[in-house]
Amino acid sequence: MVSETRQERIIRKATFTALVTPADELPELLFETPEEAAGSISAMMQGFWKYVDSCVEREVGQGKQTCVKGCSHCCSQPIFMDVFEAVACLHCMDTEQVTTAFAEGFPAWHTNFTPQQPLLWKALQEDRWDELGELTKKLTAPCPFLHDNECSCYEARPMVCRTWISTKFRFWCRLNPSSIKYSLQCQDAVHDAYNRVLLHIADSFEIPLAAGGWTTLPLAYNSVEGCAVELLKHAISKHITYSR
Repeated sequence: MVSETRQERIIRKATFTALVTPADELPELLFETPEEAAGSISAMMQGFWKYVDSCVEREVGQGKQTCVKGCSHCCSQPIFMDVFEAVACLHCMDTEQVTTAFAEGFPAWHTNFTPQQPLLWKALQEDRWDELGELTKKLTAPCPFLHDNECSCYEARPMVCRTWISTKFRFWCRLNPSSIKYSLQCQDAVHDAYNRVLLHIADSFEIPLAAGGWTTLPLAYNSVEGCAVELLKHAISKHITYSR
């Protein structure tokens, strides 16, 4: 993880507190440059990720889930996310291991993903979840951020990865990875918090939430060569001003 400024640390901690205590307001995002904007988004998402991890830990704990370090059977699933979360992920991915893993894994992933991409986007936009599930079964290439079956960006992994928990026997994950589904009771609370954070970020930039749009982490990373600031500028360049 990259080092954080004092202001980013305040945002991260205040976001976590506000999500644990819903009556509290999310912190104001202050920025004057694209770099400060990306840092503020990252800090808020890190506070949200900590909230997600606490919800999962409270419900599942270390003794109930079958997921362990080195297990990557579900890591060919397409992970969709809002572009603001992708900005946060990229901002936290400043490691040589990420760069190396992505360079080695992206070509095969992209070859596998590209033929299904139009159908995936259409199903996602129209909330056709059953169709989306069937399409994902055709995606077999591992996530390009995997390195020796371990996540090279684990600390910066998105919300979906943090909540994709299996409590089944581990051999079943190996035999049928597509059977791994959300099964957490805290799912609704996590998604409510996710939407609350995303809406707050969009309001802070005075843009509609849909301006950012949805993406996958590999496509986002590849489009800007891993630069969070460029992703943010590209995604909302027609809507944002940096003078606040």
